[in-house]
Amino acid sequence: MKLLKYIMLSAIAFSCFACSDDDDSAMKNDYLKKTVAPAIAGEKIEFAYAMGATNGQLGKAEARASIAGADGTGFELYSWFTARNKMEVNGVTYQAGEDVPLQTVKDATTSGAISTANMMEKADEHYMNPTIPFGTSQATLIAATVRYNYVVPEEAKGKNISFTFSSTSSTGAKASCSTQSYTVSKMDMKRLIEMQNGGACYFSIADMKAYTKEEVASQNLADKIDFIYLYQESLNGFEYKHSFVSPATDPKYIAISGIVPSGATNRTPMEKRANVRDAQLKGDVPNVYIDDVDFQTLNLGAAVDYALTFSKDDGAFMKTADGKYAAYVYVNSIDNSGKMTVSIKRYPL
Repeated sequence: MKLLKYIMLSAIAFSCFACSDDDDSAMKNDYLKKTVAPAIAGEKIEFAYAMGATNGQLGKAEARASIAGADGTGFELYSWFTARNKMEVNGVTYQAGEDVPLQTVKDATTSGAISTANMMEKADEHYMNPTIPFGTSQATLIAATVRYNYVVPEEAKGKNISFTFSSTSSTGAKASCSTQSYTVSKMDMKRLIEMQNGGACYFSIADMKAYTKEEVASQNLADKIDFIYLYQESLNGFEYKHSFVSPATDPKYIAISGIVPSGATNRTPMEKRANVRDAQLKGDVPNVYIDDVDFQTLNLGAAVDYALTFSKDDGAFMKTADGKYAAYVYVNSIDNSGKMTVSIKRYPL
């Protein structure tokens, strides 16, 4: 009962460490996958790994990935607890209800597919027993929840990945548990690309980048430009404002004469959306995500090759004229000086 007396796993309920594959009575563990967004190359998948020893103290934790992660993969040095009242930790003030970091990992390393965390011998007793005031006493670390971040590598695109977590106590007791298999998206993603009317307004979906007219000419990029960002209050008596046009669209939709670079002839089908606020592109709630299936089922058969009057949080589904990519371009911000910041998800067809 000693473990049950002290264990305090902040905002995570792990059902008494029910995951243990080894079911060693002296060591228990469980995990929670905290990330709900699609797994995209370069992005993190975050796990919380809980472990507790009923005899001795925590020794080390290990995570083994089926595919080695990219740089940044590994355990964090800090566990977290929820402040019950206003408190100060290491010079930082936390309000009641906020998550507070506390170092529980002495050191952490990652080599290939294996990440290891060596646990500290003691930690502030408040972490394990919140009735003890913070900073008044240290206690043997017999239970902790640590965070493990896996950075998805390029080579995992379109593949399945899984993880095995394990922990060892100071007495040699062991526990382990394995995750289900997770599918890695084939998508690429790039956030916060700045565009400017008359400046970097020529966008290549293949490159996920905006270019200036000079760059298009000097780098011979005309055949890679999928749309042009334009800003003008009105055109022929109609509201125009922030708009996307294909290089080969009808000239009546192109507000600025001579803006299309020589040799740019792509006709990009696009469909404006006002209610698709992908949380990864937006960088905020709600937790709504565009995933591979959205591009796999995308039908732009009735789409036009321009989209007008964008506002913040609008976006557009597109397909490149060569049929290589589908994309969703999300508008993060705009201003009325002719500037726009966008983010993009791109899927190979």
